[in-house]
Amino acid sequence: MSFYSNGKFLISGEYLVLKGARALAVPLKFGQTLNVAQSKEPDGQLRWIALVYDEFWFEVIFDLECLEIIETSDLVKAEYLKAILKQAHLLNPKILRNTKGLIIETNANFDINWGLGSSSTLIANVANWFEVNPFDLHFNTSSGSGYDVACANADSPIFYKIKNQHPEIEKVNFNPDFKQNLYFVYLGKKQQSHQSIRNFSGKLEDRDTEIQLISEISAEFTSTHDLEEFEFFIDEHEKIMSGILETPSIKQSTYADFQGSVKSLGAWGGDFVMMTWRGEYEKLKEYLRTKKLDVVFRFDEIVLSR
Repeated sequence: MSFYSNGKFLISGEYLVLKGARALAVPLKFGQTLNVAQSKEPDGQLRWIALVYDEFWFEVIFDLECLEIIETSDLVKAEYLKAILKQAHLLNPKILRNTKGLIIETNANFDINWGLGSSSTLIANVANWFEVNPFDLHFNTSSGSGYDVACANADSPIFYKIKNQHPEIEKVNFNPDFKQNLYFVYLGKKQQSHQSIRNFSGKLEDRDTEIQLISEISAEFTSTHDLEEFEFFIDEHEKIMSGILETPSIKQSTYADFQGSVKSLGAWGGDFVMMTWRGEYEKLKEYLRTKKLDVVFRFDEIVLSR
């Protein structure tokens, strides 16, 4: 058996998506595979080999009956994986029943440090393998909103919203006329989303007005045909979130001299940003090199849209 899930970007609605805001999210052309095969290993063992770019990342051997770790090359990663597998097994015990031995291989085709969804693609793949609802598995093992799990199984951009504690997913057309002016830039440091959520959770209460405004901006992002208007909504979104989080926007703090708009994607302070740029691509790369940034993608290079 083989499974594949997409990575993700959260274009709008960071943090407030947890409180019911409508967020815009896009699946990516990067993702992770999970292959399941019968094993020639000793009976009663599950050997898990994780690869990144086809290169070894870590390995763990589980006791197949109790899913406890027998040995591993990385205990922290193995414990996280164990928690996911145990929850999946609780949701559907039939999958591992009467199984003598298994070998699992995962392979991510993106740098794990980029924060494109190593956890969400894993959860989605395991859920598909165990034939369980990926959101049940996600919410049993994570504090995030689940938009990343929605992107894992999507083939085009989506609106994502939590209503009455249940995710609502709506396919949406987000293929801007000015997409040649949109770039995604890695800031050089992976942000831990769960830690960022904890840091700011107290600032998210009683934000009905901001939730409504952010929801409206999400819709505007998908409907505008004008780059200048798109930039206006980026700047408004950043201003609203800056006020809530009591934190300067990324442009204010780091890119005040940049001739375009800069939008944080997901947790503030790390991973990727979306930038608008009207000049030549080489000029943008020259500017980014002055900031010691060298991982940049054009819209069509990274956003999945069928």
